[in-house]
Amino acid sequence: MSRTIADLTAGTKIYIDETVSGETTHVPYIYLGIDDYGKARVLRQYAVQAKRMHSSNVAAYAGCEMDTWLENTFISRFDAATQNALVNTTIKYVDYTQSVGGTAQVLEIARRIFLLSYSEEGYGNDAAGNEGSSFLAALQTFTGKTGNAARIVYNASNTAVGAWLRSAYSAANFRVVGTSGTASNNVASYASNRPRPALSVAPATIVSDEGADEIFLLPDGRRTTWDISMEMELGESESRPKQAHVELAKTGISSATVKVCNNFGDAAPVWATCDSNGDCDLNNSTNTTTNWKIGIKIEATANSPTGYIGEPAVIVATD
Repeated sequence: MSRTIADLTAGTKIYIDETVSGETTHVPYIYLGIDDYGKARVLRQYAVQAKRMHSSNVAAYAGCEMDTWLENTFISRFDAATQNALVNTTIKYVDYTQSVGGTAQVLEIARRIFLLSYSEEGYGNDAAGNEGSSFLAALQTFTGKTGNAARIVYNASNTAVGAWLRSAYSAANFRVVGTSGTASNNVASYASNRPRPALSVAPATIVSDEGADEIFLLPDGRRTTWDISMEMELGESESRPKQAHVELAKTGISSATVKVCNNFGDAAPVWATCDSNGDCDLNNSTNTTTNWKIGIKIEATANSPTGYIGEPAVIVATD
């Protein structure tokens, strides 16, 4: 039965496909729960490449270099269906550049992709006010750790890194999650900290069914199975192969059809379907090549994107 992302428990790992330089990978995210405005919130497990927040030391999040990169460039990692599942939510941020009477202001903007705030990271409210409810409990559930240990941000190599928050510390500095999980800050032009993108997702977006070993975002609501196919030559024989037995390792496969032929070199090979034990009779008696060539064809259905078929092994009996 289909379920939505809003049905998940906060702190659940969920995979979202990202494509970079033509290569698509299943990237782990953390489902943080429903935000203050009724949208589902997910947070990338690992930070991405180091980037500055602003070309100058101006700690104003709206329209800064990081904000623009997330909304206009990072979003291109997702396919059209995933992008359509991302929805604007309201985010708050402290801005010291627009202080009133010497007091920093908490401003609001609408975004699909953004950085967490100081208060959302669970450090408490800034002196200027609240920037959103804390998601620390979800981070604790995900990591199995408490306090600052649950806040530590890692890169894809599992090395702790400094990670930007969207909150200003001063007119020139943004707040940072330090490598030990403690709150810190750096000037906006500092280029060694990393962003950890958060996404606002429509709560009705479909995810993998309950009971799946791994949970994937299925934004178009259709992809609940994945097709695998292969066709290859396995060898040749001077004598006609008349029977075959196939050994095949399968992981996460719900169904598979295996066929073998003894004239794979012909323009129209004659395929025989193997039974559930991997056995089949090769009744074809015509061949246009010097030797008989053994071929295999597999059509399988996986119940997750990580399902796979191992390299087949075939034993044949000849005339």
